[in-house]
Amino acid sequence: MSDSTPRNEAQAHGLRLVGGTFPDELFTSRPVRRSSAPPPPHLVPVLAELSRGTPDTVACRNLHLSPRTYSRRVAELLECLGAESRFQGGAQAVRRGWLVGACLADTAEGG
Repeated sequence: MSDSTPRNEAQAHGLRLVGGTFPDELFTSRPVRRSSAPPPPHLVPVLAELSRGTPDTVACRNLHLSPRTYSRRVAELLECLGAESRFQGGAQAVRRGWLVGACLADTAEGG
């Protein structure tokens, strides 16, 4: 009988950390936390640009913001999400359900 734990499944597919093993935390199921509060309205367009992977210079033009204002809004968004990086911010936005509509809209458009 084979052991089909998530750790063994990952290793069976050739996934491993360089110089170590996967920490157990990666394989525990955690419920998705939905925030009851939506993102602040002035940060929604910033979140949309970040979720599309738009370069900052292009996002500034799209949103008619100066680079400094865009940078401040990104920092504010990350603070709202309790994130230290844009990647963490994206993960937190998904966990809170802030990107579900955007993801579904992109899929419906074939994006």
